[in-house]
Amino acid sequence: MQLHPIYAGNFSCDGGSLFGVIPKVMWNKVYPADENNIIKLTMRCLLVDMDDRKILIEAGVGNHYSEKVRRNNGHEDTDVIGKSLADKGYRTEDITDVLFTHLHWDHCNGAVINETGELKLQFPNATHWCSKKQWEHAKISNIRERAAFYPEILNFLEAEGNIHLVESDCELFPGISVRMFDGHTPGQMIPFIHSEGKTYVYMSDLIPTVANIPIVWLSAYDLYPVTAMEEKEHFLREACNEEYILFFEHDPYTECATVERGEKGPKVKEKFVL
Repeated sequence: MQLHPIYAGNFSCDGGSLFGVIPKVMWNKVYPADENNIIKLTMRCLLVDMDDRKILIEAGVGNHYSEKVRRNNGHEDTDVIGKSLADKGYRTEDITDVLFTHLHWDHCNGAVINETGELKLQFPNATHWCSKKQWEHAKISNIRERAAFYPEILNFLEAEGNIHLVESDCELFPGISVRMFDGHTPGQMIPFIHSEGKTYVYMSDLIPTVANIPIVWLSAYDLYPVTAMEEKEHFLREACNEEYILFFEHDPYTECATVERGEKGPKVKEKFVL
């Protein structure tokens, strides 16, 4: 098994949205904002090469947006995923499976490309995986979350993308298990990758950046904050005990970290690149 980080571009958001009720005077010390209170986030996918399978976790944001949307969301290099794969020696056609942790725009829309108004699959030979709970939720989401889903893209994936829906926690592939979390959005499917005696966990929006490790440092995008906090607390206790390696999708400053118990709760033990 080989693991390769795959860069899929950057975007940005208001700093307060990443840290919810935490005052800026606290979070700005560890995750600085610019003069407009804007912070940068990255989209770091993960390619798991198992010889017969080439499994890509997440697909980035894609190229589906107007200039206004790109400007307001600080898009940078959002059409670069094919080049990022090529830099590692892979083609988009080599990908056998694409695993979506959930269906928000910055996680799955890049699996579809827009060529002058015509939609095509970015990974034409891939099976696309998502939790059944998240897939069904995306179709009936509420007014607070609805803008995060793009029905046209999801409908195209349903028609053309060989979608497989995962109903519960399971071993999805040899050495790769998935576990469901509901606080950020119902049915967020987090991959646990077991290789050479180590467990790597793809954080997605369970813990979007290292700065979000403290239990109450929740993103304002979490749909059910109390559930998200309870899930994070339980997971981090397990991560400390089992010495998991946390792989961060959105943190431009830190790729991986381990955690340990501190006086005030879980804290970073070590930061490193994969």
